[in-house]
Amino acid sequence: MKITDKIKLFVIDFDGTALGGYEPYERFPDNLSAFLDKISSCGVLWATCTTWHPYIQDRVFRASVLKSRPVRVIGRTSLNCGLYINGKLYLDAEWDHEMLSYKAGFDKEYLYSVREFLNLFIEEGRLTEYFDYIFSLELPSLDRKEIMQKFNSCQVIKEKTYSLFLPDGKTVLVFPWYMSKGLAVRKVQKSLGISPEFTLVACDGVNDLPMLEKDIAALQVAPANADPEVHEKVKANGGIVSSLSYSDGVVESAKKLLGM
Repeated sequence: MKITDKIKLFVIDFDGTALGGYEPYERFPDNLSAFLDKISSCGVLWATCTTWHPYIQDRVFRASVLKSRPVRVIGRTSLNCGLYINGKLYLDAEWDHEMLSYKAGFDKEYLYSVREFLNLFIEEGRLTEYFDYIFSLELPSLDRKEIMQKFNSCQVIKEKTYSLFLPDGKTVLVFPWYMSKGLAVRKVQKSLGISPEFTLVACDGVNDLPMLEKDIAALQVAPANADPEVHEKVKANGGIVSSLSYSDGVVESAKKLLGM
């Protein structure tokens, strides 16, 4: 059986997944580079999905012993996507245009309502608005079930944003709907004609959870250092959580999952 009978697309996060545990931090560890080159030589496409801008990611690739290049370089939590043409990285103008149109539509139609709703929590805690319409709500005591009930009671919040609860137990982040790593993976799959059945995702943080849906990636791995919620999700979906951290864990669990 060829490896491409099991996997056609491998999507990997940066911080805490591809990077970590080795210095310098600005390059892929050699074991990960070797693994990516190996699967690439067998016909598997790989992509990144992280908060790092595509051009900064390119510096990491060039600083590594990596010979292959990702088929898509997703950065800024799905806002940008790069692709290599004749060995040089370019930003995908069509992707950028689509994301800018999403952002403009969100600004025009939903941002005011989102702010208005979240401002209701100011007396209970602290609300911070960051770049790209990302909100952080910090409460002295955060009851996740109660918060989600309140969020789901607001149609705009329920349908046009998604929420991530941080490991500190008191902070929830609210993102516009289009800033989802899950959406980014779907877009890549559609452009390449690859189904979730043949997609493997490796990640570690709560902001990666949107990628860990079975209808997005049937194959999932996580390193030992991943957030407990990521561990639970990967295991529940039949994936593998390694006993090793960072790229060591990714390579070890991916090889095991793929029978390499």
